[in-house]
Amino acid sequence: MSKRVKVGEGTIICAGTIITVDVTIGNHVIINLDCTLGHDDIINDYVTMYPSVNVSGCCNIGECVEFGTGMQIIQGLNVVSDFIVGASACVVKNIDSPGVYVGTPAKKIK
Repeated sequence: MSKRVKVGEGTIICAGTIITVDVTIGNHVIINLDCTLGHDDIINDYVTMYPSVNVSGCCNIGECVEFGTGMQIIQGLNVVSDFIVGASACVVKNIDSPGVYVGTPAKKIK
């Protein structure tokens, strides 16, 4: 693990995950198999990433977020706390309202 990556207490990072540089990961985060975190990402506490999630660089992810299998988030986006993104969704703009998001591009359904 790079000295330029910070990982919080109780965090689990599974095999095959790629974490680039200047990434901060909060407490009690679960990063499942084969995920990718881009440069300068901030992943706050209690985030769960299912397998093959791709978070591009310079993203700021709020607390208590759940990312479905194979979802993607485009570079430079900010997302609020307390939301879920469904499997294979693609987030292409900031998410500023808690809820459930699905599809490509990801849209709020609940």
